[in-house]
Amino acid sequence: MPAIESETFKERILIVDDDETVRGYLETLFSRRDYEIRTAGSGKEAIHILSEEYFPVVIADLNMPDLRGIQVLDYIQQQEMMTAVLIITAYGSLDSVIEALRHGAYDYLTKPFASQILIHRVARAMEKIRMEKAARALSSQIVYAAEEERLRISRDLHDEIGQSLAIMKLTLMAIKNKILNNPAEDILPEIEGLAEHVETTMNEVSRISKDLSPSYVAEVGFSQALRLYIETFTKKTGIQVDSCLREIPQFHNPQQEIHLYRIAQEALTNIAKHSGATSVGIRLRNTEGDLYFSISDNGRGFDLSKEGRVGGMGLIGIRERVTILGGKVWIESESGSGTTIRMEIPYELPQAASVAK
Repeated sequence: MPAIESETFKERILIVDDDETVRGYLETLFSRRDYEIRTAGSGKEAIHILSEEYFPVVIADLNMPDLRGIQVLDYIQQQEMMTAVLIITAYGSLDSVIEALRHGAYDYLTKPFASQILIHRVARAMEKIRMEKAARALSSQIVYAAEEERLRISRDLHDEIGQSLAIMKLTLMAIKNKILNNPAEDILPEIEGLAEHVETTMNEVSRISKDLSPSYVAEVGFSQALRLYIETFTKKTGIQVDSCLREIPQFHNPQQEIHLYRIAQEALTNIAKHSGATSVGIRLRNTEGDLYFSISDNGRGFDLSKEGRVGGMGLIGIRERVTILGGKVWIESESGSGTTIRMEIPYELPQAASVAK
């Protein structure tokens, strides 16, 4: 699954103005601030450039001989480009302001303008587009993750529950046929085997239910719930887990423990799917003010500089849950050297536990 913003966001500006002096001034102004600049001397040239290249921000003159800045803006809107357009003009009026904004302009400035005002507004427009692109990428990956989770549940139901029920049906049919021709004691072993199979199926249903809604985390506490999950994880994957999980008093809000559980679940799922690891280390300890939680593996690792600004869907989920808990997360990884996720989460002891101490 691709990482969000796997292609680095480039701060590019297209400057469109028929006045060569204005183009040169704006190009110098923004080049000095490390923006990547292209210029166009006409609306037609701007549209040609936009048909081949992407720019998060366009600064366009309102009145030009061939095509007006509004027509360049209309082209951008028609192509559904995620681009903020700032209209500039020396002949501004209330009507032209209204026209530009109605056509979807991000901002409107009248010449002459203070350079610092334009710099500020371009920076604000650039950040707006950056956030919108990240939000769109995140939205698409959330949809992808939801579909992937539905597929996983469907496979679990089909592969585990479906096959178990099919075996039980065949076993019952065989028992039925034997009842007609054999003494009851000859059939008892098959009935006992069927009972064991039913128990296994019930356990699998319980596992799927817990994965979907781990309400039992609040009942038994995070540390114990994680121990149980680690046992299941090791049995299913063969990956050995060395854990040191100190008992921690339950949080005021059960959702906080569920967030912690989901963090561990997501990290271990990622390890099983992508890392190629053979062992995992998990550490959990708390002080009066903070909870320290780390998960490390000896897998293949990855190059953080090539994973985008946010990371893959699993890391996004972990970051978001840690943020919800008011904590901080650090991810350390190198190709061939495994990965470590360290979290520091504010932790306030429940009042009863504080008094007892």
